[in-house]
Amino acid sequence: MTGDAVNAVKDELREMIAERLNVRARSFEGAVRRAGRLLPAQARRAAAEIAACEARLAHPKLAAKTDPAVITRAAATIRDVLSRYRPGARAARDRSFLMAEIGFKLAALIGLGLVFLHWQTGV
Repeated sequence: MTGDAVNAVKDELREMIAERLNVRARSFEGAVRRAGRLLPAQARRAAAEIAACEARLAHPKLAAKTDPAVITRAAATIRDVLSRYRPGARAARDRSFLMAEIGFKLAALIGLGLVFLHWQTGV
């Protein structure tokens, strides 16, 4: 497996992380880092294997000894984990939490305003 093939796999996985987990990053490693605990441990380990294999592929002698099946297995593991997430579900949940937070703060502000008006009128 060449460096270009590894980069293509990493780009595909980075785009899948962005689509499924709503985590944007410029590199695959950055996406995995930003996703953090959103990715299960097995997916984080598979991402570390891909990074280790990429470092070995950069060296000519180690590249000959590196098994390309390791990269394909690790990529399949990450794809399998990410396929369990619905695209856009996390972004929709984040939006609904934001709207709920805004609604709660608005209700609290209106309540405080009513308490202040009641206090001012002395009724």
